[in-house]
Amino acid sequence: MAILALMVDDVAVSKFELTLGKTTLGRNVDNDILIDDLAVSGHHACIHVSQDPYWDQGYRYQLEDLDSTNTTLLNQHPVEHPEWLNHGDSIQIGYNFFKFLNEAAPDFEKTSVILPDHTEDMK
Repeated sequence: MAILALMVDDVAVSKFELTLGKTTLGRNVDNDILIDDLAVSGHHACIHVSQDPYWDQGYRYQLEDLDSTNTTLLNQHPVEHPEWLNHGDSIQIGYNFFKFLNEAAPDFEKTSVILPDHTEDMK
């Protein structure tokens, strides 16, 4: 499973394992990951973890902003709808920076092959 690492000056100061289901982040004490920061909403964001239907031993991770006051940033862009997470992604919540680490995920980009479009040749 993947982890969410709280980063300070490029050093991981805390690590949180992401398990199946929903992991909530925010200022309220009932969150799975408590963030003590006035710029963070009570229930700021969540990460949904589900079994990957295309990879037997894999999981999928999706970040969702929960209508927070100061938004959630994924790779420095506002999360306006649920976004899929990839290994190495950065997440900013308030003044807190997290790194999403999923070293178990295969690197499909290196193994994929893009085939040329031959539809014109078939006419």
